[in-house]
Parts: sequence; structure tokens; C-alpha cells
Amino acid sequence: MKSSRILLIHLLFLFIIPLSFAEIGITVPEKDVYNLGEKIAPTVSIKQDEDYNGFFKMYISCDKNEMQYYTFPLNLEAGSRMQVTVPELLLFSSMQGHCSLKSTFEKITGEKIDSEWSNDFFVTDGMDITIDTKLEAEPSDDIIIEGLIKKHSSELLNGEAEIAFEGEKTTTDIILGKLEHTIHISYDAEAGNIPLTITAKDKHNNQGEKTLQIKVIPIPTKIKSSFENSDLMPGETLKAMVVLYDHNSKIMDSSINVKILDPDKNLIAEKEIKSSNNFEFKTESSQMPGNYFVLSSSGSIKEQNTFTIEVIRKSTMRQENSLVHVENIGNVDYNDEKTIILERDGNRYLINKKINLKPKETITIDLSKEVPRGVYDIILPVDESTEADTEEAETSADDNENNDETENTKEIVGPQNLIENVQIDDNRPIIKKTADGLSAVTGAVVGTANYISSKPKLASTVLILIILGTVTYYIRGFIIKKVKGKKSETSDLFDDYQFDEKKE
Repeated sequence: MKSSRILLIHLLFLFIIPLSFAEIGITVPEKDVYNLGEKIAPTVSIKQDEDYNGFFKMYISCDKNEMQYYTFPLNLEAGSRMQVTVPELLLFSSMQGHCSLKSTFEKITGEKIDSEWSNDFFVTDGMDITIDTKLEAEPSDDIIIEGLIKKHSSELLNGEAEIAFEGEKTTTDIILGKLEHTIHISYDAEAGNIPLTITAKDKHNNQGEKTLQIKVIPIPTKIKSSFENSDLMPGETLKAMVVLYDHNSKIMDSSINVKILDPDKNLIAEKEIKSSNNFEFKTESSQMPGNYFVLSSSGSIKEQNTFTIEVIRKSTMRQENSLVHVENIGNVDYNDEKTIILERDGNRYLINKKINLKPKETITIDLSKEVPRGVYDIILPVDESTEADTEEAETSADDNENNDETENTKEIVGPQNLIENVQIDDNRPIIKKTADGLSAVTGAVVGTANYISSKPKLASTVLILIILGTVTYYIRGFIIKKVKGKKSETSDLFDDYQFDEKKE
């Protein structure tokens, strides 16, 4: 077993001996990629076990062709290793692709003695272009293009670059791989990305191309608002489209701040919208009349518009049992006289009331304090609509102190509102009840107490005169009796007064 192993080792040694005495060694620099114009210099050594006179040759073999580029006569002594100096090989365009070097040693007769191949390497004409500039600018700005240009072999490039931008081409030098060039953005350049192409090359026909995008930032120049209607009635909605335009009058996709100011220039609404979007502002039914301001802004760009709220003078009446609620549903003070009509048994009672209400204010009229107890049909006046007669309430935008409004309003009275069979109690003051009672006896009140109650001032005057006359009459009699020495009791003072309960 041991002898078999020894025999195997001897056999292997026999195979190794020739290799150690006959060989060619070839190495290339540890570099995988070469550009055109670069040189490659292999290191070659040769050793043979016999003396030889012959020729040493070098070849380059690439994807497209193979060529011999060096021949050198060589005399070798047996067992002696010789270092062969091989000149640098300049790589040119026909060598592009995957390549390797081959060295051979041949006898003078042409018989090949030995040969060897190097490792593969790659030959290219390409280059890497790196731009480290932030490529964005506004119209009329200058932007500096800076970058580094290298061969694929990582060597810095010396050459030139052609820069194409917006139909124009300019040339600049590349020194030790450094590129620097200034681009001017025209004042009317379109917003968005504009392509810029850099083409670099050197004298060995290495070349590279890179297309970049220069972002042109739009400059906002104006805001324009379009209103569906700039004259609004209270309660209507203002609708407007607000658009921001750039330096080329193109619509921008930016945010716009919209503010609404009242006639006194107080901020009442604010909203951020996108350009070209609709803006809406819902007015109140009691919105103050006058000129309102719409202020739109985006950065330093601003626009001011106005819209008008018309004058509305209007009230409503609502009956609830013996109560009538009057509300000002307009947008200005309501100052007017209203007449409520109550009918019973062919008699008509007119209740006149002076109405003074601020917008949204309400007062309540208690009919039980106005008429005797009974079942009535009530007729309420109705404001059907109101005209804002032409002259708008004007507010000077330049003078905060001049806020006088010019109003010319006219009430249009619509159909009457009839409520039938309403039970009303008698909660009137004693003075009113007394006036009704006295009107039946003395005839001092013209017609019936119904008419007097419809005229409060007249009723008060007549009532006072009646009471004064009656009191004076009885006091006079009382004094006369006292003068004559007759006994008189104050309990008999009104014995001859007759009160007609039927009138009640």
C-alpha cells in the first residue's frame, strides 16, 4: 500500500518536471477596462529546457479581429528564464470589445515551441458624465452646469463638450475631467423641464452623451377672478373662479389665499384654494348691505375685487294663540307701522304697532292686552318681498370713516294672512276696559270703543277727558252739599253711574 503511494508521487513528479523547464508567463496590469488611446504593457517571461534560436511574437485577439503587433528574435539557453520586454500597445477603435493578449515562441523554421494567453480585458470608447448641479432656475436666471467626466477606465478625460439647449449648441473644454458652463434661461422660457444634452469626446474618439432636465420654475404674475354674479341678495352664495397665471400667461397649479372683508374691512372669511378652483361664500339672510372686498393672493401677487349685498327691508309675522311674533328678516333696521286686524261679530278692531327692529330681532304682540275677550278672525299683513331700489349702499374703499349708506327701499305689501277662530282672553289694563265701558254710556267716544282702541293716542286723550269731567262733576256736587251742611257719604258718589255689562 505504501509502495503504491510512492509510485504515484513519482509519476506526478515526472509530469511536473517538463512544465517547470518549458513555459511562458504573461501578465497584464490588473485592470478590467481600457479606453481607446490607452496603452497596455504586458509582462512576459520565457523559460525552456533546451537551447533555442527562434522568434518571440505578441498577438492581440478581440471580438472583431486578431492581429500580431510585435515580433522579436530570441536566443534561449536551456533552463534559463528570460524576461522579454514588450512595448506598450496603443488601443484603437478596431480593438473595441473583449480582448486578450497571446505570446508565442517559434523556431526559425516556423515550428511553434510554446504559447500562452493573458487574462481577458475590455476595450471601450465610452465615458461617464456626472453632473452635481441642482438643475432648476427661474426665467432670466443663469445656471452653472458643473460636472466631472471620466473614461470608463476611471481616468480623467481631457477633451471638449458640446452642450445643446433650446436649439443652440455651444462648446466648452474639459480639463482633467472638469466641466463648467453657464446656461442662461430666457425670460419667456416655458415652465417645466427643458432638456439639456452634453456630448463629450476626446482626440481618441472616446465619447459620451448625457441628457439632463433643467426645471424652469414658473413666476406668478397675476391673479384673475371671475364672478358668476357680483350683486347678491342676502342669503345667496357668491361663486367665483380664481386663477393664478405665470410669466407666459399659463395657468399655474399653486395655492391661492382668498379673504372676504365686509364693508368696514373686517375679515369675515378666509380659505386656501387651488388655482382654477371655485371659491364659494354663503351670505347670511341678515348680511350687512354694501360693498364687500375679495382679496386673493399668492406670494407677492395680489388682486382685489368687490361684490355688493343689496338692501332688503322685510319682516314676518307669526301667530301663536293670542301672540303675534314679528321678526326682522331683512338686513337693515326695520322701522314701520304695522296694522293687525281682528274681526268679531261684524266688528273690526285695528291694532296699530310701531315696529323698530334690528336685523334678526323679534318682538311679540299680545293681542289679549289689546281687545276684549272673544273668538276672532285675525288678519296679519305680509311682507311678500322687498325691492332694493337701485341705489346701492356705498362704502369708500379708501376712507374707513366714510361708511354712509344710501338706501331707497320700498315695501311691497302682499296678500293678507287670515287666521280664523282664535280664542283671545281679556288681559287688557283697567284703563282700557274702563274706556270701553264709558264709551257705551257717555257717547264721548266717536262710534264704538273698537275704533278708539285702534287709535291708542286718541283713546288715551278721550279717556282722560271723560274721567276728569266725571270726577269734576261729582266733586262739585259733593262740595255744594258740604257747604249747605248736608251730610254726604263718599260711598254714594257714583250711585247714578250705570255700567253696561253687555258692552263687555
